[in-house]
Amino acid sequence: MTKETLASARASIEMVYGVLPGLSNVSTTGPMVREAQRHLAQWGLMPIAAMIGQEASEKLGSPVTLDVMRPLQAFDAGGRARALGAIVQTLALAKEAGVDPAQALDLVDWKE
Repeated sequence: MTKETLASARASIEMVYGVLPGLSNVSTTGPMVREAQRHLAQWGLMPIAAMIGQEASEKLGSPVTLDVMRPLQAFDAGGRARALGAIVQTLALAKEAGVDPAQALDLVDWKE
């Protein structure tokens, strides 16, 4: 039972800190690692970064924002092309439905 106890304890500790237990699975592949990293950044680190940015803004007297999600975007050419294709297609559908594309991009926090 030592192996099972260790695996259960590891999974419990990972969940406490917002790390998906699948990240430490021996059969984990690249896509799972990327999704686990995005999950950790979005649900664990982004709220902390927002609090740090708010406190820094108050202390420095000018707006400070910290972005932990942009570095996790697809940087490979194929991934970027697929992402751009999905964005363009979605914007075209939004325009067809009468949704202002600028407002749609603002809703999903797309800055650049």
